[in-house]
Amino acid sequence: MTRREGIAFVLSAPSGTGKTTICKILKERRPDLKFSVSHTTRAPRKNETEGVDYFFIPEPEFKAKIERGEFLEWARVHGNYYGTAFDTVDEFKKKGQDLLLDLDVQGVQNLRKLNFPGVFVFILPPSLAELRQRLAKRGTEPEGEIAQRIEVGKNEISQYGLYDYVVTNTDIEEAVAAVLAIARAERSRACRFVSPSPDIQSLLDSKVKI
Repeated sequence: MTRREGIAFVLSAPSGTGKTTICKILKERRPDLKFSVSHTTRAPRKNETEGVDYFFIPEPEFKAKIERGEFLEWARVHGNYYGTAFDTVDEFKKKGQDLLLDLDVQGVQNLRKLNFPGVFVFILPPSLAELRQRLAKRGTEPEGEIAQRIEVGKNEISQYGLYDYVVTNTDIEEAVAAVLAIARAERSRACRFVSPSPDIQSLLDSKVKI
């Protein structure tokens, strides 16, 4: 009988767009959607938890993992390293569990080069002015760094063609609803569908033509 294989949903967004909040709500609304915890060399932000939001490791340790080939993808963003471990992704997919990956655009570029079988969703801000306001309100970066993040964000937005879906985060609830709708639609694709009924699935597996 056909076994359900997990789907990797990859979310990206310019810094300050609200991706972290969207991922947090998705995890609450879809407990079955497992979150791939990435490694990073940056310092934890307020309210971030080790092993939940990221694995926070020193740069030498991160580089050693690169040398050992432990990352599916990795990138340096805003002066810090971020990476997704092979083990994390493989474990969930083999169990048939859907997976949520929070990646930057560089990471997605790397996955696309590898023909990684995922569903890629890009989150956009309503406008650049709103993006600047959100970054300033966050209060974690000085003005000079905010300007730099805006410039990086402009370049990232120009790469939207890497993605299967684009969602604008004007309202957080609407953005979450859009991502959940994408997840439901992708799970219902004929190429992925697995029936809960053994007799129906046996017909699907036989590919009988009427």
